[in-house]
Amino acid sequence: MNYFNSGLQCGLRRGSKNSAILPLIITIAFVGVFLILAAVFSNFGICYGYGAGLFNKAGAAAQKDKNAVIANNVTAADKTYNNNREIKESNDVPTDIAVVMPTTGRYKYFGKQFLNGIFFSVQNHKEADVKFIVISLPAGAGKGAIKNLFKSIAQKNISAIIGPLFAGQLKYFSEYSSIYKIPVFTPAPLNLSKYRSPYIFHYGMTVKNEVLNDLQYAKSHGIAEISAIYPNNAYGRRTIQYINTIGSKLGIKVVDETAYGSRRVDFFYNFTSLVRFQDMGQGHMTKAEEAELGVTPYDLMHGITKARPYIPFKGLFIVGSIGKLKLILTQLAYYNITGIKLFGLSQVDNAAFLNKYGFYMQGIVYPNGFFLNSRNRLVKNFVTSYKNYYNEKPNILSAEGYDMGNIIIKSAAMMHNGGNAYDKGLNSSMPINGGVNIAAVLNRKSLYRNLLNIKSFKGVCGISRIEGRDFVKGLYLFKLKNNKIYIIKSPF
Repeated sequence: MNYFNSGLQCGLRRGSKNSAILPLIITIAFVGVFLILAAVFSNFGICYGYGAGLFNKAGAAAQKDKNAVIANNVTAADKTYNNNREIKESNDVPTDIAVVMPTTGRYKYFGKQFLNGIFFSVQNHKEADVKFIVISLPAGAGKGAIKNLFKSIAQKNISAIIGPLFAGQLKYFSEYSSIYKIPVFTPAPLNLSKYRSPYIFHYGMTVKNEVLNDLQYAKSHGIAEISAIYPNNAYGRRTIQYINTIGSKLGIKVVDETAYGSRRVDFFYNFTSLVRFQDMGQGHMTKAEEAELGVTPYDLMHGITKARPYIPFKGLFIVGSIGKLKLILTQLAYYNITGIKLFGLSQVDNAAFLNKYGFYMQGIVYPNGFFLNSRNRLVKNFVTSYKNYYNEKPNILSAEGYDMGNIIIKSAAMMHNGGNAYDKGLNSSMPINGGVNIAAVLNRKSLYRNLLNIKSFKGVCGISRIEGRDFVKGLYLFKLKNNKIYIIKSPF
């Protein structure tokens, strides 16, 4: 079994609202693949991917609705992101795909990483007739903004939408994709039973899949009783729901669970819900006994010692941000809650965190959807080329963006190779239904069918197969042992 010393550094945070909106589009044509980067904030100064460093020189037509996110003014750009690559015009009519991501503010890093992956996918398909239209949408944008987004896209010859990046906006994307019949391809963690729009496709890692991989490992190693500590928020409650539901199906009993608030730093009272401490009582021990047991005044205040407590389970799920996990892990060791198998989710896969706190979580098992140091040839070539191009290593977001870009390019190629031959010759400006043009409607139907026809796909995140509208794939499963990371399961 091979081992590695690396983890991924990636974490997601929740969005905040930004009301300053000014539409603007920058158009870039690159060797047959068009990249259009659109800004919707007044402070938008640069674009990412091939368009980074471009100055916005064109004026934008103000729209009456401040939530509108589709631009009317177009300008040509003359610079590219890396190595001063030359931009060439293409006479082919491409398939238009809108990519809806945050590109400014506190979440621009996540949008940038995903967009870099999307843009990099065209490097291996320079002949592809695809136009990615990048529209900046803040993570906190609500129903009004998303409604206007779909309304505007419906009137243009755009075949599909990639996005959103965050799960909080999926309910609105689901609603309006059904109304306007526009295919949506999202990397956001998705519950397809909740978002019932037949136009929503999904690719990427979900919390449900992460929990499933952990619990399958537990079952295969005879761990039949587990407990969990998790944040008292929507993410935490959804996670514990999956732990209970999937655990029940696998015959694994959830002995106890405890939730903590966002301000919690002392987890003693959470631990009392999971284990039974030995209550020695103050004044019943000699100083020598206290010294032998390692008793401190803080322990006596709680009425416990550092003697090993009674632990009624064999495995413990620790769920939360890196900041909370650090506190939980060190306090588990302090209270001698040891000798159990720890299970984490993808947040654990952080190189700096593993290097510093690995001592407290030897043997922990955790999943992720991408592994930078994989020996798979496809992944190795991607990592090398990506690093040479962007001068940085890819992460899970850029890897998923790269795979999703390739899936769209593959679907578009099926269209241009006769998959939608029945609509050739139509005038793309022929309007129907209040401004929606015929070519757009037919292209969406064709791309939709082609996405469904991709029965399997091998990307840098693994091999996936489509079930309904979900590209289901396996995950990596890792184990930390002796400060080495072992791959115990691969998605290839």
